[in-house]
Amino acid sequence: MHILEIKDKENKTVALFYPKNISADGAIKFLTPQSYTLQIGLIEHSNGKKVVPHIHRDLFYDVNTTQEYIYVEKGEGILVNVFDRDWTEIERITMSAGDSILFVGGGHSLDIPPGCRLFEVKQGPYPGDKAAKIFKD
Repeated sequence: MHILEIKDKENKTVALFYPKNISADGAIKFLTPQSYTLQIGLIEHSNGKKVVPHIHRDLFYDVNTTQEYIYVEKGEGILVNVFDRDWTEIERITMSAGDSILFVGGGHSLDIPPGCRLFEVKQGPYPGDKAAKIFKD
């Protein structure tokens, strides 16, 4: 299975869905365009690999929208609805352990059954829901 690119009616990408069975073909494969404010990479080294010790430089990034990455560690039946900026549903996906999704625009909702465990990653510092989100009425 391949990465599912979810686009709105203006052909803008609003989400990238990564099913658990995607492959990096035994290397490092970045799954996002270089311009995205979150860089998602998949690393597979069947023969192992050493990462040279390093320190990341202090850099300033100009971020004008929040991107949000969800990784499902445990569970199944997580219903994800993806919306455009006008609240029109574009896609409905059911996720389970090993799947992940990157929201890059538009809106979304998640219905998470009991017993699931998800990791969420987004830019910070986070100003709180009131300042950062627009909720559907």
